[in-house]
Amino acid sequence: MRLIRKPYKMRLKTERSGSRFVVTNTDDGRPLIRLELFHDTVAGLKPITVGFEVLSGTTLEQTRTLVDTMNERIIGVAVSPK
Repeated sequence: MRLIRKPYKMRLKTERSGSRFVVTNTDDGRPLIRLELFHDTVAGLKPITVGFEVLSGTTLEQTRTLVDTMNERIIGVAVSPK
């Protein structure tokens, strides 16, 4: 017989992965910041893409500057259940 653990007794851990941000364009030509993981170590993120829309009027050059700054300061992503 297999023991089923109660949800309040389960320990859900935080998963981490190295990452970077890249600039792409949306279908209508607006800049979009996309999160790329270095490794597929975060199982919950394998089937999805995470992107960040910028304010309208933000130029491609401004978005690239923002992404460069983000990549200098943000070294990874941490995902955990609520």
